[in-house]
Amino acid sequence: MIKQSISFLAAVIIATVLLITQTTVTNIVWLFSMDMPVDAPVVISMIVGDLIGMNVNGAFPVGGLVLVGMLIAFIVTRIVLIWVNIDKRYLYALAGGMAIFAIVGLMPLAFYNLELIAGARTFGGKGYLIFTGMIAGYYFGTRQTENSTDESR
Repeated sequence: MIKQSISFLAAVIIATVLLITQTTVTNIVWLFSMDMPVDAPVVISMIVGDLIGMNVNGAFPVGGLVLVGMLIAFIVTRIVLIWVNIDKRYLYALAGGMAIFAIVGLMPLAFYNLELIAGARTFGGKGYLIFTGMIAGYYFGTRQTENSTDESR
């Protein structure tokens, strides 16, 4: 149980870090396109600042949103795995992608079409963020495969 909890928290951290850095980098690219001076120290300080700020400050901490979304998705996946014989890695990857999709696709519906995550403003941004959720889910599924036998599937 502790190994599963650690694997789950690691998956949440992976998804959160990738989500926040994508949002920060897209903002930096936009600043650069507006001929703003952007150098390495600025990039590093913005990424570190956003990793802290988007998880601590603000109305909706990104890490909390990802944690709740992935918790629901992974619990549903665990229940599905009782009846369906599919490789855990792929099903958890799908669950991770669906969790992030729920965050970036459904949250604007609750907030009058306002994108709370800047990196999700475009279709490509949403696609990338969903892919990061799939990476985190795949990691979690891989850890579940290592920690269990076929009979617990």
